[in-house]
Amino acid sequence: MKKAAALVVFMALPAMLYTVLARSASNNSAVAALVMEVNGVTKPPLVVHREIAPGTRIAIAPGARLALLHYASCSIVTFSGGTVKVSEQGLEGDEANIESRTPGPCPRVHKIALGGPGPLGGGIVSRGINRDPVDYTDIAADGLVVITGARSANAVTADVLDSNRMLVERDIPIRQESFRLSGVLPPRRPYYINIHFRGRSEPVEVPISILASDAKGLLILRLE
Repeated sequence: MKKAAALVVFMALPAMLYTVLARSASNNSAVAALVMEVNGVTKPPLVVHREIAPGTRIAIAPGARLALLHYASCSIVTFSGGTVKVSEQGLEGDEANIESRTPGPCPRVHKIALGGPGPLGGGIVSRGINRDPVDYTDIAADGLVVITGARSANAVTADVLDSNRMLVERDIPIRQESFRLSGVLPPRRPYYINIHFRGRSEPVEVPISILASDAKGLLILRLE
């Protein structure tokens, strides 16, 4: 009996990293992929922008579709039916169930500790270097911001402030635990994103810098 060929998405990670916090997002053994699209029934049940742990096996019902962004390879693979196994090295599934595989954004992950007197942040970059944990996180002018973690459902709106903390954009709605920048912010300048949460008086502040290139951008704000 012939076995169906399996897809393994793999890309080597940088050999050298310059700071302790600046490591690949895939090196965090808790997560390896992000749900970008889901239509139909999956087991376990998934929603858009849910992070997936390595070792997870996902059953996709006939007729259902699932698109996953794999952190280490910065690739988006879309499956139709079948079973997918997620690992830090790649996504494994039968070739017959693969609809497409395309280059995706390399996610930049900013960890936020909500406990204590105020939120504390630190950066992690997939396939890249974040020079210092207090540096501004690079993102495209129209980059997507995804909020993950136990309290992510309580995020309601976001503001963008300039380097003097003057309001530039206000009350950007957060839907499906995500929002997209408008694309009009001038590049190579520092800004701050303020995330407002239901039941929390103080917003969470994330320093960002707008990239000058047209590269795809994805910033993941991981609440801990």
